[in-house]
Amino acid sequence: SQEIELGTIDAELAGFFRAAVDARCNIMVAGATGAGKTSLLRALINEIRPEERLLVVEKALELGVGHDVAAHPNTVELEEVLPDPDGRGGLSIDDLVDQSRRHNPSRVIVGEVMGPEVVAMLSAMSQGNDGSLSTVHARSAADAINRLCTYAMQHSRLDFPVTSALISGAIDFIVFVRKNPRQPGQRQVSEIVEI
Repeated sequence: SQEIELGTIDAELAGFFRAAVDARCNIMVAGATGAGKTSLLRALINEIRPEERLLVVEKALELGVGHDVAAHPNTVELEEVLPDPDGRGGLSIDDLVDQSRRHNPSRVIVGEVMGPEVVAMLSAMSQGNDGSLSTVHARSAADAINRLCTYAMQHSRLDFPVTSALISGAIDFIVFVRKNPRQPGQRQVSEIVEI
């Protein structure tokens, strides 16, 4: 895999990720801007079997999951639609994730959790869409949990214990990827936390 060649992961970690994806674990990839979250998410998606129905929700379609028809022939890609200048219409990431069950997906993939959609994403993960994947901006794996809790409190008025219970019931692993400080331009997985 390209991630092994680039030094982001080694062969043993690649085997772990293959097994986790095959076992339908819900995985959240965390990291800072430019750390390689999207690249690692693509690598995880590439391990999903072709017969599975994928629902991909993004602010702007950048993952390109539907472009590889041989690898993922049954993919529905949904992109956020902004409201008109008067504030009418539009479909937010939150709306799209909330409506994801209507598409009967095997897995839900959210390019990036950035706020209001966090509760809908965690609910989708904990209510039958096992094997779902997403990314979140964070400074560490523990910070990813705090970030998800903060989003849920800000946008859905859920308190910390409720949000923590939702996270623990939804996410199996948080994978933290970062730029390698010793080798500029190289990224590496530095933490995997089982929830």
